[in-house]
Amino acid sequence: MEKMLSLRTSVTIWGFQIATRTGWRPPGRNPEAYLPNVAATLNNLGILDRDKNRMEEALKTYLELAQKDPATYLPYVAITRNNLGNLDRAQNLMEKARKEYEEALKIYRELARKNPETYLPYVTTMLNNLGILDSAQKRMKEARKKYEESLKIYRELAQKDPETYLPYVATMLNNLGILDSTQNRMKEAHKEHEEALKTFRELAQKNPETYLPYVAATLNNVGMLDRDQNRIEEALKTYRELAQKDPQTFLPEVALTLNNLGILDSAQNRMKEARNEYEEALKTYRELAQKNPETYLPDVAMTLNNLGILDSDQNRMAEARKKYEEALKIYEAFAEQDPEQFTTDVKRLKKLLQELPK
Repeated sequence: MEKMLSLRTSVTIWGFQIATRTGWRPPGRNPEAYLPNVAATLNNLGILDRDKNRMEEALKTYLELAQKDPATYLPYVAITRNNLGNLDRAQNLMEKARKEYEEALKIYRELARKNPETYLPYVTTMLNNLGILDSAQKRMKEARKKYEESLKIYRELAQKDPETYLPYVATMLNNLGILDSTQNRMKEAHKEHEEALKTFRELAQKNPETYLPYVAATLNNVGMLDRDQNRIEEALKTYRELAQKDPQTFLPEVALTLNNLGILDSAQNRMKEARNEYEEALKTYRELAQKNPETYLPDVAMTLNNLGILDSDQNRMAEARKKYEEALKIYEAFAEQDPEQFTTDVKRLKKLLQELPK
């Protein structure tokens, strides 16, 4: 029976904040002069509060401003569309996110033709975000195309400015490695993850606060690829330390890594250890899902799936059935919103339930 592997993509900056204009005189009685600052503040508050209404109001304002002055305001339209796409993706609204990302990419490509030095980095960010979305929706060919184009641009940028762009080269290598591993291209995946890990370790020596999370994410990914428990345990240790300072950001990574350790321990017949890891992961995901169900209920279902398989392997059929049924209920609810992403999970759980002895 197939357990659900947890691989983490290294995502670029969640949202672009927009600076309000400085060094300008009060516009007197002309209210339109304030509109750019209103839109910028709405965008930033939207990012801070994950407030879609404020971002949409910012977008509407920027679209109106761009009709009169496209050279100035089209970049802000693109930024706000990206931020809306990130919010939609975090809420599993994948097709809405795709529409926002594609609109932003189209704008950035047009801007980069005239000013590549400024806007090519934004093109790569959008390609990366769309690639992550494609991968999540099992559109692997499209994801590869976007990741490879993004990596090519980042390598060129890093030749001129390694301090700024080497982290993005490593991020893209990590994402390509995840994609290759899901397509059973293990040699390529190993090479990509190892280059990413080497780069992130070097960056973390100079700036551990920024880059230790990326080291941990890459250790997690290469550890699952190579079935290397030492690397996953190193990732878990790092995430636990980070979560003490910032639990909101890093507790999900602790749970993800515990799930991965559970998979490895189960495969090595270390059932007691696997159960402890799965149960701690499940407890963490349930707590996270109370505050943010759209994001974390699928992770609750994933961990229930893995615990159910463990129960079944240990002939605890009643417990297995209970966990499978709870996971199926979650996946069915999400499949109504996004059938492309969750229908496979529904089918898998139904098959697992059918295979249980009556």
